[in-house]
Amino acid sequence: MKLNYRDLGLQDGKSKQSSMKYRLFLALMTGVVDEWPKANNATISSNVLKPGVNHFFVDGNAKSVQPNAAAGETPGSLGLEINIDIEGVSRQSLDWLYNINGERVLAWWENCMTNEKFIGGTPCSGGLLATVTSIGKLESGFMGAVLNLKGDECPDPFYFYDGPIIREDPETIAADTVTFALTEKSQYQLPNNT
Repeated sequence: MKLNYRDLGLQDGKSKQSSMKYRLFLALMTGVVDEWPKANNATISSNVLKPGVNHFFVDGNAKSVQPNAAAGETPGSLGLEINIDIEGVSRQSLDWLYNINGERVLAWWENCMTNEKFIGGTPCSGGLLATVTSIGKLESGFMGAVLNLKGDECPDPFYFYDGPIIREDPETIAADTVTFALTEKSQYQLPNNT
């Protein structure tokens, strides 16, 4: 791999802020495409989910969402970790937590100041292992749970992301249609050799 070193000056003030939005979008690693797209300028620009797979979300305390990629034991590798405090314990939240616990996921988050989205848990890290680390009283004083998302070490555990967030089942459009509009909701699957 050819490295392209350039000067790196002072960064824009907004990019220094660690103000993340309260919502993380997730997808199970089983729903991720087999051929991961190549990043351009540290950015993934295409949908990385298989056709018919949607993102789901988890809302939590925005102050708790602080993604951090720390140096690993292997030189040149980083391990991404995200914690999110989920305030409130209900039948629905407890069931959700029990079901996600132990799953490997891909995560998307957004910076409030810059509106830049990020994607973490790239396949080189094996996805992020979702682990419920506690259920009970949180540091905020509310009842809730802490969900930890942690990836294995890899050289590129997260990227900027400007692809779509798929929240609805894709609209199927026949490949032989003469006129059609491209939207985030639409996904086109053409047969081989076309």
